[in-house]
Amino acid sequence: MKKQLISLALITAGMTGNAIAADIEAGVVKRIADQSKMAPKGIAPLDLSNISIDTGAKTLSSFAPATGITYFEIGHIGSTNYGGWEAVSSYQSSTVNDHGGTELYAYVWQFGYGNISSATFNGVSKTPEQSQYRCGTDLHVCATGETVTGWAYLYNLSGQESGTFNVSANSVASPFGYWSDSIYIQ
Repeated sequence: MKKQLISLALITAGMTGNAIAADIEAGVVKRIADQSKMAPKGIAPLDLSNISIDTGAKTLSSFAPATGITYFEIGHIGSTNYGGWEAVSSYQSSTVNDHGGTELYAYVWQFGYGNISSATFNGVSKTPEQSQYRCGTDLHVCATGETVTGWAYLYNLSGQESGTFNVSANSVASPFGYWSDSIYIQ
């Protein structure tokens, strides 16, 4: 009896971990992701549904094979000291505002298919706390039936007041390559 219960628990846990993957079949969204899961706890949530990103993509075919990464940027930094979110431009090497406090977060935008290689904040390894698939050339929130074109990643950098945040990814399709971005957070 105990073996059956343990087996059932392991199967259930494995199926739960594949929930999002099951909702994306051949790059097409079957079910809308819950937006509340992309919100940090202590900072007012960044409404990602109203943010469009200029990825530089000119055309998009919903039936084309998945492309590799063509855009990878740190997009927003949020903290309790600042009291909100600072949008980061692609040319910035440091934040304009003073961040830190009890909570510090960063959003990273990826257009195309790839895997996060590494991320560090002051040399301390970080993994995305949350991720969400995105659609279109502007990486908007996906609607049912749209083709997934990228991802938004949320990193929890809390515990340090300032420093350098580095993040990188590798394309899993053509154009193959290594992408990285970094910013000094004041």
